[in-house]
Formats: sequence, C-alpha cells, structure tokens
Amino acid sequence: MSVRRFTEVEAYQHADDGYYYRPLVAGKELFSYVAHVPAGGYMAPDAEEAELFELSLFMLEGELDGILDEDRVPLTAGDALHIPRGMPFGVENRGTATVSFVLSFAPPPPNVDLDTMKQSAVERGRVVIEAGDVEDVVGPVTFPG
Repeated sequence: MSVRRFTEVEAYQHADDGYYYRPLVAGKELFSYVAHVPAGGYMAPDAEEAELFELSLFMLEGELDGILDEDRVPLTAGDALHIPRGMPFGVENRGTATVSFVLSFAPPPPNVDLDTMKQSAVERGRVVIEAGDVEDVVGPVTFPG
C-alpha cells in the first residue's frame, strides 16, 4: 500500500488532445487518475477502448460535456457518472476554466505500473508535465482547496 498526493504527481498528455491525467492508483482490479481538461479541451469517444473497461467518473471542479457514444451529458462538480463497458466515452470542455475529475477503470489497463508510466508516455511522444508545472499548461486547478 502506498499514498500518493495528487499535487505531487506528474501529468501525462492523453493523446494529441487537450486532456491530461495524473495517475494515482494502479491495482490488480482498479486504476484511477485525476484528469484535467483545460478550456477548449476535447477527448473523442473511443469505441475500441470502450470494450476494455467499465468506468466511474466523479467531477471535482468545473463543468464539461461527457460524451457517451453520440449523446452529450452535462456534468458539474459533485456529479458522478457510470460508464458501462462497451459505451464509447469522451469529454469536451466548452467553458473558460479547467475541469478536473477522477476517472476509475475496472479492470485496469494491462501492465499498468505507476513507476513505468512516465517512460511509456515519453516513448509514445506524449507531453509529460512535472507536478509543479501542471497549472502552467492546463490552467488554474482549484482542487484540493
């Protein structure tokens, strides 16, 4: 068992999009991260990835559209959303402030190890943001207060 303080965790660019995540928990049955989506950020739904995981999303701050297949669901701080396996899921931040949420995966992605995630992100050409510099890239993050 280990404790990770989210403000001390690096952020990784998801893909060539405005979506960054800070991995927090990687277990045999669960994987969780805090995501930051800056104003204008978008992550398209991925039907192939949807077949792999059941997801749980909990909004920490801000407002965004959850995209479930082709339907949009408005989400605000304090909202929770279940995304069943097989449901393509994406997000869009049409607001002016950074949005943050916790996303949990069951089962976890294969071979997820918090110690090797940075190396994998770099090898895939993703931006890696040091913990102290996250807000410089994604904008102000007010969680935790």
